[in-house]
Amino acid sequence: MKARLASPYGAKLRPMRIAIGSTRESKVEAAKEAWGIFSAKVELAPSGETHFVSFDVPTSSPNMPLTAEEVMQGAQDRADRLMLQLKKEKAEADFYIGLESGFNVVDARGARRQVFLESWAYVSDGYRGYFGHGGGIYVPPAISSQVMDRGIELGIVIDRFSQQNDVRSAQGTWGVLTRDILNRQHSFVVALIAAFAPFYNAAAYSS
Repeated sequence: MKARLASPYGAKLRPMRIAIGSTRESKVEAAKEAWGIFSAKVELAPSGETHFVSFDVPTSSPNMPLTAEEVMQGAQDRADRLMLQLKKEKAEADFYIGLESGFNVVDARGARRQVFLESWAYVSDGYRGYFGHGGGIYVPPAISSQVMDRGIELGIVIDRFSQQNDVRSAQGTWGVLTRDILNRQHSFVVALIAAFAPFYNAAAYSS
């Protein structure tokens, strides 16, 4: 039997509305997949219906964040801007999702530099917001140096490296580096499951 979420949403019989601050397929599908995983155990939508809506929302973060803080800020920025946009349109949602990926440079000094590609999620119900981390994968210098030292966009670099087209919209750099064992969508699914945890497991976060 599913556990029922003890929250303000319990009184609502209308469909749950989830807003995603991106129209990229990998991000939208990640939100749907993550929701399906934890909502199978906890009843988040009392009406039994969930509607997902996506919007192309800009962010103030750099095109390629180089620290975890910048990636996190980008995710939160997307969710916050999405929230303001929908409020102006009087089309609010129950949850607002911001997703961002980028580099986290652990040591920027020459040969010791270690660069990880990380995915982060930020989820807000309009009052509270939480981050979730989808893990990180080491990026080989053949890729990271092109981005960091020559300023070439990661999407262009990974297409050249893999000899494929538009990798970013498909498996992403994650897929190229793991032989498709993990792809871009998977990394966001993990981040979202983590970011939603305080909502679907409120008892663990109440103290």
